[in-house]
Amino acid sequence: MATLTDTRVLLPIDVTHPTEDIAERLEQIMPLDGLQTHILSVQELLPSYEGLLSSVADFPEDASNQFTVKARKVLDTLGETLTKKGAKVTTEQVSGPAAAMIEKVVKDENFHITALSPGSHSRVETFFLGSTTGRVAKHVAGTILVLRNGPTSGPLEQVVFGLDGSEKAKNAMIQAVKLFKLKERSVKITIVSVVFVPTALTFISPVEFVAAINSNANIACETILADAEKTLSDLGIAIENMEIMLRHGDPSNELLQAAKATRAGLLVIGAQGHAAVQHFLLGSVAQRAVMHAPCPVAIVKS
Repeated sequence: MATLTDTRVLLPIDVTHPTEDIAERLEQIMPLDGLQTHILSVQELLPSYEGLLSSVADFPEDASNQFTVKARKVLDTLGETLTKKGAKVTTEQVSGPAAAMIEKVVKDENFHITALSPGSHSRVETFFLGSTTGRVAKHVAGTILVLRNGPTSGPLEQVVFGLDGSEKAKNAMIQAVKLFKLKERSVKITIVSVVFVPTALTFISPVEFVAAINSNANIACETILADAEKTLSDLGIAIENMEIMLRHGDPSNELLQAAKATRAGLLVIGAQGHAAVQHFLLGSVAQRAVMHAPCPVAIVKS
């Protein structure tokens, strides 16, 4: 398990629409002092498309070079900001499809965290956000950190963990506590488990059967929460900094509502490793969290 000082963070940025406060967003989640941060710019203007554009009158022949020069200025400015905050910064410029290039860089250079900043998007842009942020969340290894403005500014104060009883969700909680130094920063933690009985099951099943399922699910969730509370205590989290929350309903909606109700500065969700689309947490909860959470989201993969 990497400690904060040897954790390597990949920070891909869209230089055409840079998020001005991306350094502050990252600093809210994790201390930047000594953090190894690699800023990546991806030029998506492929040679074939550039050739087509060059046939248009007045299109600059050195468009690629111009992009590189302007991108370099953005990288340098962000790099200076992060350096002043204590981060150890390197930069890189690559060309190709954004999600694919991010995945390749993470794989080739073994980054622990990929931090993405979607910025502000219109409804249409939010729908198409899945083409980059969504693909990265599904396919890129390591922890995916989606940086967005939370309900509060300043250092991280409140984290929500979603637990479904799986080992990967529990391991995600353990990793996040260590990775983001939640004990050392006295961050308050809310652990959430959701009782969920599919609507189709309630529709076709006798009332007594549904009641029994609900009762068993409640017991299971209470066991999950008790185990998580003990695990956090073993990790050194003070009891006064812990809260357990049992909710009923659709897991994705309830987890987002819990994050909103607690004014969380970070929502943590566990998922399987590479390309874990089949697991419901990534297919439903994590995907919805990436798109709609009211705060930054960390998807921690085993």
